[in-house]
Amino acid sequence: MDCQILVASPRAPKSRRERQGGRLRHPPQEQDGRDAWGWWRVKGPPFSLRYFSPAAPLRDWVSSYYVFETDLPVIADTLRAELPQVRFMFAGGGTYSYGGGPPVRVPRAALCGPTTVAVHFEATGPLRIVGAGLLPAGWAALVGAGASGFADSVADLEDVAGLMARRTLDRMGESRSYREIVAAADAFFLLLSMQARLPPLWFTRAADEWLAASVNPKVDELVALTGMSARQIERLALRVYGASPKMLARKYRTLQAAVRLGLNPDAGWEAAAAGAFYDQSHFIRDFRQFVGMTPTQFADRDTPWITRLTIAKRQGPATMPKLTRLT
Repeated sequence: MDCQILVASPRAPKSRRERQGGRLRHPPQEQDGRDAWGWWRVKGPPFSLRYFSPAAPLRDWVSSYYVFETDLPVIADTLRAELPQVRFMFAGGGTYSYGGGPPVRVPRAALCGPTTVAVHFEATGPLRIVGAGLLPAGWAALVGAGASGFADSVADLEDVAGLMARRTLDRMGESRSYREIVAAADAFFLLLSMQARLPPLWFTRAADEWLAASVNPKVDELVALTGMSARQIERLALRVYGASPKMLARKYRTLQAAVRLGLNPDAGWEAAAAGAFYDQSHFIRDFRQFVGMTPTQFADRDTPWITRLTIAKRQGPATMPKLTRLT
């Protein structure tokens, strides 16, 4: 079966997206690796991952929407460290284990804090998840609470958004097309934005650029870029990003290396490391922390499919932020 990494716009045609056997129908396939709507296909396990752009007013806050689907009865895999996520699980259920810790049940409507470790998940299927990546500015505006207090953990979205979370979950479960799912996600975040706090956009834009501009970000460069003291920057980073600047630099340095290794696994660890690590043992140690396995395990073409799928978002919507594409 094909594993489809599909990139779509909410304005894509919907005539062939009706439910079929309880599942949204896939678009017609062509011979050149794309389907008839220009989405990419990659062969692999029976998973499907599609990316969609949020409404224009939300793009400073939400990186993208995605729909993950599988009919497997049981699924277990590893998620690399990532930005905060909002996830609606309208079919199936599962648990997360942060950095080798005990399993934690995932609420059907979940607020996943920013992570500084890889996350192992186990789920029972069929599984249908709609997710949204929250940019640091989006966390500050829509959640407001200090991100470090939610780091490496999952909370019930209803505790933050109230009944809107449950209503959105129900609306997504009743959707007959991806267009309707995207509309439900837009409506949820637009309603949430009516109570938004003013985020420190000047800081998040500077910090995002700092993380994306180099394979090995240096904290001193962020200090010089913002004109703030190291202590002030650390307080802001903990509140908005959920981690110190030093931890962020380690995280994004490693995630960029994972992308390079995933896109060209035959090039070896030195090409993936790009001179950003002291030696191979340093590279392996950080890789294991943020990606959840060794570079050798990651480069194995049979694993890990969820992380490999997310790497393909580099082919995603043009509106996807640079920081998200890089990692």
